[in-house]
Amino acid sequence: MECERVVSGFLGQPANALSSLAFLASAVWILALAFRGERTNRAALLVLAIAVAANAVGSFARHGPDPSWARWAHDAAIMAVLLFVAVHALARTRGWRPTVAIGAYVAGLIAVGLGLAAIHGASDPFAGTLAAGALVGEVASLSGERRDPSSARRDRAIARSVGLIAISLGGVAFLLGRTGSPLCHPASWFQWHALWHVLVAIALVAYAYALFARREVSSTSA
Repeated sequence: MECERVVSGFLGQPANALSSLAFLASAVWILALAFRGERTNRAALLVLAIAVAANAVGSFARHGPDPSWARWAHDAAIMAVLLFVAVHALARTRGWRPTVAIGAYVAGLIAVGLGLAAIHGASDPFAGTLAAGALVGEVASLSGERRDPSSARRDRAIARSVGLIAISLGGVAFLLGRTGSPLCHPASWFQWHALWHVLVAIALVAYAYALFARREVSSTSA
Protein backbone atom coordinates (compact mmCIF):
# COMPACT_ATOMS: atom_id res chain seq x y z
CA MET A 1 0.00 0.00 0.00
CA GLU A 2 1.19 3.53 -0.72
CA CYS A 3 2.65 5.41 2.21
CA GLU A 4 0.47 8.53 2.10
CA ARG A 5 -2.23 8.62 4.75
CA VAL A 6 -5.86 8.71 3.63
CA VAL A 7 -7.75 11.83 4.68
CA SER A 8 -11.42 12.65 4.51
CA GLY A 9 -12.76 14.39 1.47
CA PHE A 10 -12.67 13.99 -2.30
CA LEU A 11 -8.88 13.63 -2.45
CA GLY A 12 -8.21 10.72 -0.15
CA GLN A 13 -4.46 10.85 -0.86
CA PRO A 14 -3.92 14.39 -2.18
CA ALA A 15 -0.28 14.09 -3.32
CA ASN A 16 -0.79 10.76 -5.03
CA ALA A 17 -4.09 11.80 -6.61
CA LEU A 18 -2.89 15.13 -7.98
CA SER A 19 0.39 13.69 -9.26
CA SER A 20 -1.66 11.23 -11.31
CA LEU A 21 -2.53 14.15 -13.58
CA ALA A 22 1.03 13.93 -14.92
CA PHE A 23 -0.26 11.02 -16.99
CA LEU A 24 -2.89 13.28 -18.51
CA ALA A 25 -0.21 15.79 -19.49
CA SER A 26 1.79 12.97 -21.07
CA ALA A 27 -1.26 11.74 -22.97
CA VAL A 28 -1.89 15.22 -24.39
CA TRP A 29 1.75 15.48 -25.50
CA ILE A 30 1.61 12.07 -27.17
CA LEU A 31 -1.67 13.00 -28.85
CA ALA A 32 -0.10 16.16 -30.25
CA LEU A 33 2.88 14.13 -31.42
CA ALA A 34 0.56 11.75 -33.25
CA PHE A 35 -0.97 14.51 -35.36
CA ARG A 36 2.23 16.49 -35.83
CA GLY A 37 4.26 13.66 -37.30
CA GLU A 38 3.92 11.39 -40.29
CA ARG A 39 0.99 9.01 -40.65
CA THR A 40 3.09 5.85 -40.27
CA ASN A 41 2.99 5.76 -36.47
CA ARG A 42 -0.17 7.79 -35.94
CA ALA A 43 -2.41 4.85 -35.00
CA ALA A 44 0.17 3.55 -32.52
CA LEU A 45 0.57 6.91 -30.85
CA LEU A 46 -3.19 7.45 -30.65
CA VAL A 47 -3.62 4.09 -28.92
CA LEU A 48 -0.74 4.87 -26.57
CA ALA A 49 -2.22 8.28 -25.74
CA ILE A 50 -5.52 6.65 -24.78
CA ALA A 51 -3.75 4.07 -22.61
CA VAL A 52 -1.72 6.75 -20.83
CA ALA A 53 -4.81 8.92 -20.30
CA ALA A 54 -6.53 5.88 -18.78
CA ASN A 55 -3.74 5.80 -16.19
CA ALA A 56 -4.58 9.37 -15.22
CA VAL A 57 -8.23 8.43 -14.73
CA GLY A 58 -7.57 5.15 -12.93
CA SER A 59 -4.83 6.46 -10.68
CA PHE A 60 -6.71 9.64 -9.78
CA ALA A 61 -9.81 7.63 -8.96
CA ARG A 62 -7.85 5.14 -6.87
CA HIS A 63 -5.94 7.73 -4.86
CA GLY A 64 -8.77 10.26 -4.78
CA PRO A 65 -12.44 9.42 -4.28
CA ASP A 66 -11.73 5.65 -4.57
CA PRO A 67 -15.08 4.39 -5.89
CA SER A 68 -15.76 0.67 -6.15
CA TRP A 69 -14.41 0.43 -9.69
CA ALA A 70 -11.21 2.39 -9.03
CA ARG A 71 -8.93 -0.57 -8.23
CA TRP A 72 -9.84 -2.36 -11.45
CA ALA A 73 -9.47 0.81 -13.53
CA HIS A 74 -6.12 1.59 -11.91
CA ASP A 75 -4.70 -1.88 -12.55
CA ALA A 76 -6.21 -2.28 -16.03
CA ALA A 77 -4.72 1.04 -17.15
CA ILE A 78 -1.25 -0.05 -16.05
CA MET A 79 -1.68 -3.31 -17.98
CA ALA A 80 -2.83 -1.35 -21.03
CA VAL A 81 0.49 0.51 -21.25
CA LEU A 82 2.62 -2.57 -20.62
CA LEU A 83 0.61 -4.54 -23.18
CA PHE A 84 1.03 -1.75 -25.72
CA VAL A 85 4.82 -1.83 -25.42
CA ALA A 86 4.88 -5.63 -25.70
CA VAL A 87 2.53 -5.82 -28.69
CA HIS A 88 4.11 -2.91 -30.52
CA ALA A 89 7.56 -4.46 -30.15
CA LEU A 90 6.23 -7.78 -31.43
CA ALA A 91 4.55 -6.01 -34.35
CA ARG A 92 7.81 -4.36 -35.37
CA THR A 93 9.73 -7.62 -35.04
CA ARG A 94 7.19 -9.66 -37.01
CA GLY A 95 6.34 -6.97 -39.55
CA TRP A 96 2.64 -6.90 -38.74
CA ARG A 97 0.31 -4.50 -40.50
CA PRO A 98 -1.17 -1.81 -38.21
CA THR A 99 -4.64 -3.38 -38.31
CA VAL A 100 -3.25 -6.76 -37.21
CA ALA A 101 -1.26 -5.18 -34.39
CA ILE A 102 -4.22 -3.15 -33.13
CA GLY A 103 -6.45 -6.23 -33.30
CA ALA A 104 -3.95 -8.23 -31.23
CA TYR A 105 -3.70 -5.38 -28.74
CA VAL A 106 -7.47 -5.06 -28.31
CA ALA A 107 -7.86 -8.83 -27.90
CA GLY A 108 -5.11 -8.90 -25.30
CA LEU A 109 -6.57 -5.92 -23.48
CA ILE A 110 -9.98 -7.57 -23.26
CA ALA A 111 -8.43 -10.77 -21.93
CA VAL A 112 -6.42 -8.89 -19.31
CA GLY A 113 -9.40 -6.79 -18.26
CA LEU A 114 -11.57 -9.86 -17.80
CA GLY A 115 -8.78 -11.64 -15.95
CA LEU A 116 -8.38 -8.76 -13.51
CA ALA A 117 -12.10 -8.74 -12.85
CA ALA A 118 -12.37 -12.50 -12.38
CA ILE A 119 -9.16 -13.42 -10.55
CA HIS A 120 -8.41 -11.87 -7.18
CA GLY A 121 -4.78 -10.84 -6.83
CA ALA A 122 -4.06 -11.19 -10.54
CA SER A 123 -2.63 -7.69 -10.87
CA ASP A 124 0.95 -8.40 -9.79
CA PRO A 125 1.40 -11.61 -11.85
CA PHE A 126 -0.15 -9.94 -14.89
CA ALA A 127 2.03 -6.84 -14.50
CA GLY A 128 5.19 -8.91 -14.05
CA THR A 129 4.45 -11.03 -17.11
CA LEU A 130 3.61 -8.06 -19.32
CA ALA A 131 6.62 -6.08 -18.10
CA ALA A 132 8.93 -8.98 -18.94
CA GLY A 133 7.30 -9.37 -22.33
CA ALA A 134 7.63 -5.66 -23.02
CA LEU A 135 11.32 -5.67 -22.07
CA VAL A 136 12.17 -8.74 -24.15
CA GLY A 137 10.16 -7.41 -27.08
CA GLU A 138 11.87 -4.02 -27.02
CA VAL A 139 15.33 -5.59 -26.90
CA ALA A 140 14.48 -7.93 -29.77
CA SER A 141 12.96 -5.20 -31.92
CA LEU A 142 15.86 -2.81 -31.35
CA SER A 143 18.44 -5.44 -32.19
CA GLY A 144 16.78 -6.00 -35.55
CA GLU A 145 16.34 -2.34 -36.41
CA ARG A 146 18.05 -1.06 -39.54
CA ARG A 147 20.73 1.59 -39.36
CA ASP A 148 19.56 5.08 -40.17
CA PRO A 149 21.08 8.58 -40.40
CA SER A 150 23.12 9.58 -37.36
CA SER A 151 20.85 12.48 -36.37
CA ALA A 152 17.77 10.25 -36.12
CA ARG A 153 19.76 7.59 -34.28
CA ARG A 154 21.04 10.21 -31.85
CA ASP A 155 17.52 11.49 -31.16
CA ARG A 156 16.30 7.99 -30.41
CA ALA A 157 19.29 7.28 -28.20
CA ILE A 158 18.66 10.44 -26.17
CA ALA A 159 14.96 9.64 -25.80
CA ARG A 160 15.69 6.07 -24.74
CA SER A 161 18.30 7.24 -22.25
CA VAL A 162 15.87 9.72 -20.71
CA GLY A 163 13.19 7.06 -20.54
CA LEU A 164 15.53 4.51 -18.98
CA ILE A 165 16.77 6.96 -16.36
CA ALA A 166 13.23 8.09 -15.55
CA ILE A 167 11.82 4.58 -15.19
CA SER A 168 14.82 3.45 -13.12
CA LEU A 169 14.50 6.36 -10.71
CA GLY A 170 10.77 5.80 -10.71
CA GLY A 171 11.26 2.21 -9.61
CA VAL A 172 13.33 3.42 -6.67
CA ALA A 173 10.68 6.00 -5.79
CA PHE A 174 8.00 3.29 -5.98
CA LEU A 175 9.83 1.13 -3.45
CA LEU A 176 10.53 4.08 -1.16
CA GLY A 177 6.87 5.05 -1.34
CA ARG A 178 5.57 1.81 0.11
CA THR A 179 4.14 1.60 3.59
CA GLY A 180 6.88 0.41 5.93
CA SER A 181 9.70 2.01 3.96
CA PRO A 182 12.26 3.81 6.18
CA LEU A 183 11.48 7.01 4.26
CA CYS A 184 7.73 6.61 4.52
CA HIS A 185 6.16 9.71 6.12
CA PRO A 186 2.39 9.38 5.75
CA ALA A 187 1.60 13.00 6.74
CA SER A 188 4.28 14.64 4.56
CA TRP A 189 3.32 16.77 1.56
CA PHE A 190 6.11 15.02 -0.37
CA GLN A 191 5.31 11.46 -1.29
CA TRP A 192 7.63 9.09 -3.10
CA HIS A 193 4.70 7.41 -4.83
CA ALA A 194 3.70 10.76 -6.28
CA LEU A 195 7.23 11.12 -7.64
CA TRP A 196 6.83 7.65 -9.16
CA HIS A 197 3.78 8.91 -11.07
CA VAL A 198 5.69 11.88 -12.48
CA LEU A 199 8.77 9.87 -13.45
CA VAL A 200 6.73 7.20 -15.21
CA ALA A 201 4.84 9.91 -17.09
CA ILE A 202 8.19 11.33 -18.25
CA ALA A 203 9.37 7.86 -19.29
CA LEU A 204 6.23 7.39 -21.39
CA VAL A 205 6.81 10.67 -23.19
CA ALA A 206 10.40 9.63 -23.91
CA TYR A 207 9.18 6.26 -25.20
CA ALA A 208 6.64 7.95 -27.45
CA TYR A 209 9.27 10.28 -28.84
CA ALA A 210 11.60 7.36 -29.56
CA LEU A 211 8.70 5.64 -31.30
CA PHE A 212 8.05 8.75 -33.39
CA ALA A 213 11.75 9.14 -34.24
CA ARG A 214 11.80 5.56 -35.57
CA ARG A 215 9.35 6.49 -38.33
CA GLU A 216 12.09 6.60 -40.95
CA VAL A 217 13.03 2.95 -40.37
CA SER A 218 9.85 1.33 -39.11
CA SER A 219 6.66 0.73 -41.05
CA THR A 220 4.62 -1.09 -38.37
CA SER A 221 2.52 0.21 -35.53
CA ALA A 222 0.30 -1.17 -32.78
